[in-house]
Amino acid sequence: MEIKLESIKNLKIVPENYESSSVFDIVEISNDKVKINLPLISEIELRDYSEGASVEMFGLNKTGLVYFTSEILSKNGKEILIKYPDEIKQIQRRKYSRVPYDGKLVVKDKEQVKIKTEDISAGGLKFTADTPFMVGDDFDIKVELSNNLVINCTMQPIRVEEAEDENSLPYVISAKFKKIRSIDRIALMQYSLRLISELENKS
Repeated sequence: MEIKLESIKNLKIVPENYESSSVFDIVEISNDKVKINLPLISEIELRDYSEGASVEMFGLNKTGLVYFTSEILSKNGKEILIKYPDEIKQIQRRKYSRVPYDGKLVVKDKEQVKIKTEDISAGGLKFTADTPFMVGDDFDIKVELSNNLVINCTMQPIRVEEAEDENSLPYVISAKFKKIRSIDRIALMQYSLRLISELENKS
């Protein structure tokens, strides 16, 4: 089913420099162009939105998360004209998409614990460990993504189970992120969406 741009809410835009990500409003839609306004963006962040640059966008509709890419055609202050997206993808029927993750997770005061990550989303992550974690406790963590991106936040285990696979570490921990900056959650969202697109293109 074709997704209409008008049906998407809570829109966010991500340029190549993800730190200049921002919310946006749709001002006008034509057959091949969309005029948008970035009400909260600073003059410094606007420099990362140049004519011809590619941008990634995401938002929510009635069935979950949607994602699309576009090209900046022109810029006039905080109003930007972009190409109407060729395709708007429905990612999953959940707020945050979970993707496989085998990167580095460092837990403060538990640096000696053996950890292996399994998956991650903008809302949390799952990993195995050789020591159980207490459900409900808060842990300061550092998560290393691709392109040298590092996320510093707090995680809270919500489920701890014994692993069924004898070859894995003995405890499986599912945790949610807490005390995370909006810009870091956007980076996690962008990481997830890019990986989903890569996996879809391979299939």
